[in-house]
Amino acid sequence: MQFSAFAPGHWLMNAKSANRNVCPCTAMNFPDLVNRIRTERGLTSDDVPGFDPNNGNEGAKYLFLLEAPGPIAKKTGEISLKNKDPSARNLREQLRVAGIGHKDLALWNVVPWYLSNDPGTSIRAATASDVREGIEYLVELIEAMPNLRCIVLVGGAARQAHMFLSRKTTARIVTCHHTSARATNSNRDAARENIEVFSYVKATT
Repeated sequence: MQFSAFAPGHWLMNAKSANRNVCPCTAMNFPDLVNRIRTERGLTSDDVPGFDPNNGNEGAKYLFLLEAPGPIAKKTGEISLKNKDPSARNLREQLRVAGIGHKDLALWNVVPWYLSNDPGTSIRAATASDVREGIEYLVELIEAMPNLRCIVLVGGAARQAHMFLSRKTTARIVTCHHTSARATNSNRDAARENIEVFSYVKATT
């Protein structure tokens, strides 16, 4: 899906400068970015979980982007492969088989805040509007990753960011299946295909 609202030149960077030759004195680090999102949107640490400090984060080669934080991430305060939910567990196992370690990656969401239904009783799926708002922060994220070589869009909602990212970075962009229990159970080839994608990325990036 293309987001026509983002006209060329909307951001003060172009595809060639997105994650190349970024001055370390001006690049925002991950904690600063998380705090900025919370402040600008009037949200708390429960609503916008932070990065797992055990991952490679700013120094990582791979950026894995999922949809939005789930209830477990909201509880732990981190977007982490260690979270005890099916999506994190399945992704962690697929990465292990592919040979990609946690120090090689950063894990984040195209919508970095928790999405609840109107009564506030449960999580809801990200809409196109949610994605448009969330991807505004991806430029700063990419700027903070000088070693970034590949972005992996995990699932359909994350794939909506492909066109936007293609105009903002020279990093390779690939896609894979969502790792939720629902997605995995509905497609018996999903896990195998994800592992093949991750293995190919490691071998060729």
